[in-house]
Amino acid sequence: MEHIVSSHTPKRKIKYTSDWTLWACYIVLCAVSVIEVFSASSLELKNGSVYLPITSHIQWLAIGFVFIFGLEHLHYKYTKAIMPLVAGGAIILAILTPFIGTSINGAIRSIDIMGISVQAAEPCKLGCAMMLAYFLSRFQKPDGTGLSTKGIWIGLGIVLLFVLLLVKQGGSNALLVLLVGGTMMILSVLPRKLILSALAVFVVVVGGAVAFVVTSLNDNDKSVASTEVVAQNNGGEEKKSFGRTGTWMTRIQNWLPDSVPEYAKPTTYGKNNNSQEHHAYMAIAHGKGIGVMPGNSRECSRLQLAFSDYIYAIILEEMGLLGGTIVLLCYLGIIIRACMISKKCKSAYASLLIMGMALVIVYQAFYHMCISVGVLPVSGQPLPFISKGGTSIAIMSMAMGMMLSVSRYAVERTDSELRTIDDDEELPEDLKAENPAAGF
Repeated sequence: MEHIVSSHTPKRKIKYTSDWTLWACYIVLCAVSVIEVFSASSLELKNGSVYLPITSHIQWLAIGFVFIFGLEHLHYKYTKAIMPLVAGGAIILAILTPFIGTSINGAIRSIDIMGISVQAAEPCKLGCAMMLAYFLSRFQKPDGTGLSTKGIWIGLGIVLLFVLLLVKQGGSNALLVLLVGGTMMILSVLPRKLILSALAVFVVVVGGAVAFVVTSLNDNDKSVASTEVVAQNNGGEEKKSFGRTGTWMTRIQNWLPDSVPEYAKPTTYGKNNNSQEHHAYMAIAHGKGIGVMPGNSRECSRLQLAFSDYIYAIILEEMGLLGGTIVLLCYLGIIIRACMISKKCKSAYASLLIMGMALVIVYQAFYHMCISVGVLPVSGQPLPFISKGGTSIAIMSMAMGMMLSVSRYAVERTDSELRTIDDDEELPEDLKAENPAAGF
């Protein structure tokens, strides 16, 4: 009797595990968050208790952990179904916020939903990155050489939509969406000439905007007296600028160098003041590079929103250069590990999804840190996983959960390297485009 030998090779059993580098970075950031938010909120009373603010923050971290754990164990292909809910909800929030939202620091940025303040900018960042991951992978060229012309126009349309939705609520949020979207489109492999042309246009536009702002500021300085006379003639009413243009220009003016050194300028309070950056500098100087240890911050009682928009300055004050460097390395670890995993993904969707989520987290973190140390003008951006705030923690946790899902189901960890998992059988047809970044 002849024995028939089957040519079918049994499929190798894959051990699905999440990336522990990403987990380690997240855990360290949460530990720093609990310590520093408690320290920065030590003078804040809620219902007569100093412990309720940090208790509330820990509850949000716990909710964020649930999001991470749930999305980590959900195959990343299902994020395609989640995308319309996140992006659609974000768009509705952004449209409604100017009409029914509440004002935060002079800008209408959030809507109160069942007693929870929801900021539209955070879900917009996540929704934009999720939409781009899907459509930029959906419209890859059949030969695997990059993004098609239709995909380029769709990508530009998505970015422009979210930029326009956010620009009046905060210029920095619109800029972050633009940076995330532009980077994701480059990673989807655009023609080199198009990338160079886009960079040239970006430089020209930014340079022109800076020149316009500087010129406008000089003109405003020269016309202060005449403006006061006009205001008196109009019953004390001054001409208001469009949206938050006046606030942006004042912040840029405070940030631009001039003949008077920053330390010689008086600290001013009230509208369009420089107190935030000044007290942030004082906090960093008080740390003297070695830190004064948690709980010994001097500036947390003076620095507005020390537990949120300027918590990195408090970290440098209390934990010194070492603590600040550890936080910086955690964010660098997230983006570097995302790049390593992205290159090993078989599908373009998995590659773009993990990179999009990493960019949302890390770009915002770098922006926050640059503001705290004076590299960029003042703007309200929470530090992901560290700053106090429910919306930011929830959204960034969802981003981390999707990153861990890709790390779990798209690549396999061995003792020596990351190995690509062939998951074509798991993916629907519109997510099977080959990863163009694998050839970088």
